[in-house]
Amino acid sequence: MRTDALLLDRQLTMVLGTRELAEPAPGEALVRVAWAGVCGSDLHVLKTGAWVSYWPATLGHEVVGVVEECPGGEVPCGTTVVVDSRLPCGECPGCASAPSLCHQMSWLGEARPGGFARHTVVPVTSLVTCPTHLEPAIAVLAEPLAVAMHAVSRLSRRPDDALIIGYGPIGALVHLELVRRWPGLAVSISEPAADRRRLGLALGALPGPEQPSATGGPGGGGHRAHRGFGLVVDAAGYPGSLTDACVCAANAGTVLVVALSEETVPLVPARVAERTLTIAGSIGFDDELGKALEVLAAAPDRYRPLVSEAVLLEEAAERLASLSRSPSAGKVVVRPWQE
Repeated sequence: MRTDALLLDRQLTMVLGTRELAEPAPGEALVRVAWAGVCGSDLHVLKTGAWVSYWPATLGHEVVGVVEECPGGEVPCGTTVVVDSRLPCGECPGCASAPSLCHQMSWLGEARPGGFARHTVVPVTSLVTCPTHLEPAIAVLAEPLAVAMHAVSRLSRRPDDALIIGYGPIGALVHLELVRRWPGLAVSISEPAADRRRLGLALGALPGPEQPSATGGPGGGGHRAHRGFGLVVDAAGYPGSLTDACVCAANAGTVLVVALSEETVPLVPARVAERTLTIAGSIGFDDELGKALEVLAAAPDRYRPLVSEAVLLEEAAERLASLSRSPSAGKVVVRPWQE
């Protein structure tokens, strides 16, 4: 079948066009896309072409929609679903431990046409049914929330307090997940963008240092320099953010890295050892997607402010191109149908 879709060519030009989708086979489903979230990884692909294995590509891996065809009958037509975007190989040593540890992980949108389209075809094993009373406009947050839940699960205990460097959608969701698990936890944020900072404060965060490196660590100058934070989350990924996160951490503190920066940063191993720091990385999720839907369904108004902008498919190519220059306050979602 043919469907309207955003098409990214090898020259990294994206336009609205039409692409041919193979008819779903048994074990697959045709999903009518209701909403597709824009992830930072999508913006990275737009700039670099990284990870794409077919051209022209249709990006978009944060997808919620309705099943229109399912030849094998595994999922009833009319079911509202969220798509698990992971496409693990299922054969490597990493997959034997957990899908998120696949050595050859690929993703919807990068390995096969994704959700910046009116329709997409996906394996039925990738479909998670949405709670009946959860509106799709909130369900679209399920995958990034699952990422945040997986990251927080890396912590072995409740921290004394926390600092989040970078308050984009993942930083914001990590904040909400921290206080959901540990009500009353003091979470500060360091975010230079005024609209994102305002969003964080409105959601209950405390103002952190404007320049994270200005904390100076124990004995240095600046905000909370006397001891630092029990947990520092690097959700920014700017050059040097990991170094700054380590400086901001308290002795015996934890630095949780969720930003996918590819920059080389200076880090003195002796400082890590002498201050007994723990540095933990986290990417993707394991079995948290269903739980994320339950959490969203239980308190949708808590998460509603994070969806800050919806753009029609016809407007999306231009808007996505501008997001790298001017990030939005929260999550931008693509709306393929004007209804």
